[in-house]
Amino acid sequence: MHRTSLGLVFAGLSSCVLVASTWLAGCGAAERSLSLESIEVGCAGCTVLTGGTVFDGSRAGRATVVIDGDKVRQVVFNEHEVEVTGGEVVDVSGKTVLPGLIDLHVHSLSVAGPYDYYDGELHLEDHTKAMLRAGVTSYLDLGSSQRVIFEQRARARAGEILAPQLFAAGPLLTPTGGHPCTQGAPPGDFCVFIDSPADVGDAFAALLPREPDVIKIVIDSDGARPRPQISDASIAAIEEAASAAGFRVIAHVAEAADIEAALDAGVTLFAHIPDQDLISPELARRMAAAGAVVVPTLSVMDGLYRIAHGELDELDDPALRDDVPADVIAALRDPSLLAETTTARYRELVKGWRDHAVANVHTVVQAGVTVAAGTDAGNPGVFHGIAMRREVALLVEAGMPPIDALAAATRTAADVLGRPDLGRIEEGALADVLVVDGDALTDVRALERVSRIYKSGVLLERDALALPRGTSLAKQPRTGARPGETCLAASECGDALSCSLDQRCAAICDRPSACAPGSACLFDGGSPTGGSCAEGDGCDLFAQACENGAACVFLGNGATSCWYAGAGSGGQPCDASFTCAPGSVCDPETDTCKDLCDPRGERGEACPGGKKCVDRSAFAGLPVGLCE
Repeated sequence: MHRTSLGLVFAGLSSCVLVASTWLAGCGAAERSLSLESIEVGCAGCTVLTGGTVFDGSRAGRATVVIDGDKVRQVVFNEHEVEVTGGEVVDVSGKTVLPGLIDLHVHSLSVAGPYDYYDGELHLEDHTKAMLRAGVTSYLDLGSSQRVIFEQRARARAGEILAPQLFAAGPLLTPTGGHPCTQGAPPGDFCVFIDSPADVGDAFAALLPREPDVIKIVIDSDGARPRPQISDASIAAIEEAASAAGFRVIAHVAEAADIEAALDAGVTLFAHIPDQDLISPELARRMAAAGAVVVPTLSVMDGLYRIAHGELDELDDPALRDDVPADVIAALRDPSLLAETTTARYRELVKGWRDHAVANVHTVVQAGVTVAAGTDAGNPGVFHGIAMRREVALLVEAGMPPIDALAAATRTAADVLGRPDLGRIEEGALADVLVVDGDALTDVRALERVSRIYKSGVLLERDALALPRGTSLAKQPRTGARPGETCLAASECGDALSCSLDQRCAAICDRPSACAPGSACLFDGGSPTGGSCAEGDGCDLFAQACENGAACVFLGNGATSCWYAGAGSGGQPCDASFTCAPGSVCDPETDTCKDLCDPRGERGEACPGGKKCVDRSAFAGLPVGLCE
């Protein structure tokens, strides 16, 4: 047996010292009152962490933690002496043991590059590895393709892949033309459009069968970027429908007025802290009285600020490649991609946004508003996993005591998710445990020095998860998926099928004629099979009647589809994602937007400025041309 004492040991006392009236009974009585009760801990197959400082989600002190299977079996703080009766004893002296971190705002598919950077590859596995390596053992995705993110969640919960506990909202409920789908989007998968209370019923009928963990709405009255606003009546209808179905609503906000509108409708959970203006003490007190919870995401404005001022120092650390794809790092060093976010004007703007956000966190904390941690990972310079450490440090800089900032990233975040088995180290909790070097209760940057990570009681091989190692997270690789089924990699699809750009198994192709009429051969540089046949939706190139301002484009072989719209037209450059305004398409050879025209002269307007309508019907499979 192994014996360890975590308290004061009183031995060899040769005389008594009278220090208080309660000790008048003499030395023997004093020694008996201070003796430590011995508790047996451990079991065959257990892991026993001894000698370290333990933060259990609420309090901290020297303690012993026993992990049995996927649960915490025992936590014994230093008022007791412990006797280890079995299991593997791990000495964590000089370290802090705390619950695995929980990030309440992640975009799993976004790559954290500049806003003008486009990366067509699916980096979901890369981002999952980075979060695990940083000790993020649970997270909430607040905006991704619902088909992809709910598939990832299902596989994680089934134990098919090694991943954090995943919670997901799926699509964002926003008005037509609202954030983030301001320039259009294919309907339904990423944004669901709510323009009146009448839209809520159909939206919920389509979404609720997916069993989202929260409902995310966008309330964004950002005066600096005018865009359509969701109505107060629609907010109330969403909250009412969500409450009736047993779901919680989380609101994206940018200004204090957005919080007021949400509170008026009964919404009390907020993604972001306003950065466009300041929250008044009166509003903060109202938030506290309503039981509001704020997830500030200070990392977003901090990341933009540091990019604008050339202070994204982690780019100089070679170890960053273990967690961030090399192409993303290169993009964050590319002056051409940072041109708009490094001007003097932008530096001034983003400093104001950052200052507002920090001041507002201080205001709500002073008023007693509950703060939980989230990063908005996937935004520029907000790296998955890594950003969680910085978010906790930023909360401390904004005035939160370290122990409260750590609670915001553990127990409080778990409470937001309605999961009392997460975010704490106590008997019966899931054994998601992080061990870091140093005292995180005095210096939260100790989170950067990861020593051990236990995921559901299993010690992770952290080095094996570094991106250059190429380790697969799949425990049970999938194969044989049929046409139209969701895929997360080309290898999952059946014979003669590939995983398409929209993550569906589709027929392999190498030329337009290899696909059935009405579907086009689209090439994906990240796919080993080259191209796949994508079904069009039959939108009208000249009517341009896609929802939410999306652009109807031709794909070839008679296929048209509503797709993301850009801003350019008439020879202007294509956007970073090779998109143009409705009525134009991106010419990949010249990287310019060219207007659509009818070579027969029957539909649409004639080409302006003396340009000619060059017939592209042979490729498009439809009577259409481009103004050149």
